[in-house]
Amino acid sequence: VNREVNMHSSVRYLGYLARFNLLVAICLGLYVRWEKTANSLILVIFILGLFVLGIASILYYYFSMEAASLSLSNLWFGFLLGLLCFLDNSSFKNDVKEEITKYLLLTSIVIRILCALVERISGYVRHKPTLLTSVEFLELVGFAIASTIMLVEKSLSIILLVVALAMLLIELRMKSFLAIPNLVNFAVLLFFSSLETPQNPIAFACFFIYLITDPFLDIYFSGLSVTER
Repeated sequence: VNREVNMHSSVRYLGYLARFNLLVAICLGLYVRWEKTANSLILVIFILGLFVLGIASILYYYFSMEAASLSLSNLWFGFLLGLLCFLDNSSFKNDVKEEITKYLLLTSIVIRILCALVERISGYVRHKPTLLTSVEFLELVGFAIASTIMLVEKSLSIILLVVALAMLLIELRMKSFLAIPNLVNFAVLLFFSSLETPQNPIAFACFFIYLITDPFLDIYFSGLSVTER
């Protein structure tokens, strides 16, 4: 029993490590953008983001308001990761701190996939009847809000792609026959090719993979039928 508990705790800490890695990558990436552009708005948003995440931690640990804390943190994770995607980095792509940011994002992706896979192989995931989780919804909303820093036409395109991604997540959970082909088409043809904002493709990939990992793996691991979903 103790071994089972220790294993479960290890997997949970692995998930925390993925999130921590992502947070460090976002903080470092936004710092580099502020340092190179001297845009005070980035600094204000960065400090506000840390402040909000601090409030979320206080709500979680001191007031046991788990739902409010997670909702707040997920919304801001989506928003800050969106900023990392959309802010132009063409003038400092080869900067050392920017390279470190990319490697941190890649490490976070690997840990995220590994954690989700181990959780399901070990049977630690309780599959609930839902089409779109609150985490996914809030991160999508945060990402869409971040797109408003761009021109209106590009922002609308991003928002439409966010809606399409939400539909894709639902389709995967429904175990649709065309879910996998649509996933491939979305990732290859739409999400990268159609975007005219290739400032940080790794950040885009990080956002996409973070959301798609659970419903993709649940095609195999979830025992719920289509009607139960």
